Amino acid sequence: MVKRPLQPDPASGAKRLTLRQRIPIRGPSTVNEKTGSSPASPLHASLSLHPVSAKEALIVKVTPPHAPVEDIDPENPPHVACDIVLVIDVSGSMGAPADVPGEVESTGLSVLDLTKHAAMTIIETLNEDDRLGIVTFGSKSNIVLTLTSMTESKKEFARQKVREIESRDATNLWHGMRDGLEVLRRGKPSSRVPALMILTDGKPNHMCPEQGYIPKLRSLYSESGSEKSKPGSEQSLPGSIHTFGFGYNLESGLLKAIAEFGGGNYAFIPDAGMIGTVFVHAVANLQSTFATKAVLTLSYQEPLSLEETRGDYIGRHAPKSDGPESTLRLELGNLQYGQTRDIYISAKGIGEDPFDEKGVTSVTAHLEYFPSGGKPMGSADATCSMLADAELSPNEIAYHESRTLISKFLASIFPANVKEVYQALKHEQLKAKVAELPELIKELPAQKFDDELNKSLVEDLAGEEPRGQISIALRTPEYFRKWGTHYLPSIHNAHTRQICNSFKDSGPQQYGIDSPLFIACRKLLDNAFDQLPAPEPSAPHLRYAATSSHPTSNHPFSNQPFSMSRYHNPAGSCFAGSTSVELASGRRVAIRKLRRGVKVRTPAGARKVAVVLKTPVTEETMCQVKGGILVTPWHPIAGDSDAKAWGFPAYVTERNVRYTGFVYSVMLQRGDGNPRSHALRVGDVWGVTLGHGIVSGNDSRAHAFFGDYRRVAKAFLGMGIDKAGVVVGAGVERDRRTGVVSGFRQPPPLLDQECVVS
Repeated sequence: MVKRPLQPDPASGAKRLTLRQRIPIRGPSTVNEKTGSSPASPLHASLSLHPVSAKEALIVKVTPPHAPVEDIDPENPPHVACDIVLVIDVSGSMGAPADVPGEVESTGLSVLDLTKHAAMTIIETLNEDDRLGIVTFGSKSNIVLTLTSMTESKKEFARQKVREIESRDATNLWHGMRDGLEVLRRGKPSSRVPALMILTDGKPNHMCPEQGYIPKLRSLYSESGSEKSKPGSEQSLPGSIHTFGFGYNLESGLLKAIAEFGGGNYAFIPDAGMIGTVFVHAVANLQSTFATKAVLTLSYQEPLSLEETRGDYIGRHAPKSDGPESTLRLELGNLQYGQTRDIYISAKGIGEDPFDEKGVTSVTAHLEYFPSGGKPMGSADATCSMLADAELSPNEIAYHESRTLISKFLASIFPANVKEVYQALKHEQLKAKVAELPELIKELPAQKFDDELNKSLVEDLAGEEPRGQISIALRTPEYFRKWGTHYLPSIHNAHTRQICNSFKDSGPQQYGIDSPLFIACRKLLDNAFDQLPAPEPSAPHLRYAATSSHPTSNHPFSNQPFSMSRYHNPAGSCFAGSTSVELASGRRVAIRKLRRGVKVRTPAGARKVAVVLKTPVTEETMCQVKGGILVTPWHPIAGDSDAKAWGFPAYVTERNVRYTGFVYSVMLQRGDGNPRSHALRVGDVWGVTLGHGIVSGNDSRAHAFFGDYRRVAKAFLGMGIDKAGVVVGAGVERDRRTGVVSGFRQPPPLLDQECVVS
């Protein structure tokens, strides 16, 4: 496993700092002699070059300080001071209800309500050293708050401004972004980390720049890290640009392109349940920034040829040649404390003899990084011979090569058009690209190692459900169109910038793991998001139980305060495919392995399986209950040994888990009609099966459709059951008047079986 720097022990008696103490971007320029690498320093980044001649590659490693000089109190982290401007979409769709679990209607919280709650969370963790600005955009943009120091009195003023934000009409993204950048510019350069954070739930549809967003931005500003973008220059962007896309009606290719131009990050938020984690990680990354606008320049001579390998992106520079001398420039953007930046470079034309003038093998690297205003904060230099032995371990080399191969593959699915907006490949091209995935999985260097870093890449690429989400996103055209076209650019961005962007994916979770400041800031933000009072619903609605069309005012749980985690449950009541089921013999198997005729244990004895319903889901919220079982929020379970105390997972969940893959429900043979014969032992609880016989009453299992054996069986017959008793569904049908589940949906036909990645 790759060796990580030691972290300070939070339990030690280190001196605690108050929340008001902040770490400025600091330090004069430092230039080291070119002796192979720049030395490590508690105040400066180090630079090292690692040739891997056997693979014709060079790994460049930029290592910021592990942590600020001051000791870090994990409860009150002294975060880096920031200038943050929130640019919030207030188009009409932002007023739509946020997704909720199962059959329960909206609590009245809209997407905008939850976005405002995220803004309140950010305000809560800022102090007088930070500044906050707010811009909203509908058909017009509106500067709600200019950059304002977050003193206690000004924080309350900012909170009131957030409360007053309301949804309006169209989506004029350009004016919102333009005015947000202007708010940053008027704030004047400072030692704070400047950032624009844009959240939208739709496609721009009003006053879009005719020439395109990126060409228009380029006419006004230079890309982050370019020669003209040095702080203080006339065309410098006043801060990095970070974009967040909510829901599925997005132009993710545009949002990612804008973030790349602005030296920032793009993150996909599939539903309201992810708003908190995505914003928490984004702000924690800003608050743990060591330096901004970092630029790396590699110099070398013919016949050596260097090239980036992660695929095309906005702001990529081609090598420049001046006679035999060549340079390759890479814009790295922000650097975070405790997180290296590792660039895997293709190196062709490596000579065999270092003294042969026709086989020059040396590479020189120069790194510069800047504060948000003023002269360069620091620099570092390194030189190496491409014939030198690799100093990195084989598993670390495999990790960086694998991460780059995955990034290159993902980038190739979304080429940029003439307006520099990423667009997914068309049908036939996409089929051809998907056909390359099995070979990539098979040959990925990370497959040969079992350390956490390499395993995380394999898990995201091809792990068992609910892992392997890159493969799942490409499994069917439906998955790709609805979800993959937004998710894949987001995880691609996380890997190329080595940024942890949520708690969701194994690969990105490895980033920031060695940064005590990032971890502490994330924890503080996470707690604030959960502990702040829930926002006032902008459109209150009655809540409905899963088994009734009547308001749940008499339901014992109906008056409980709702959680800030929202659910989305299109599949009905199901278990994750890995759920263990106890057979009549006492042996346990995964629920996905059940077939017709298999005997399972029920509270009333052994009973044979009749039908297994298999349903694909995307970004489903599942409840983790006793024994680690993943189940949809409104699938009745009983935690007692006698299977008499039935309730819903939503009320006893240990935590909520995002799940993409297949979920399963089971119908047992009919027998004597005893409801106790229609339950499975799943993990440490009982789970009700379909057609249990309870169709009315106050029992948690009661349901007019799910409890009716004849109706469920009839629905299955209309869908087609295979020889093993397995039927594939696509969610549930609902009564148009009551909204109660009344049947199952059949899956749409696939474009081609060749598009399926198993």
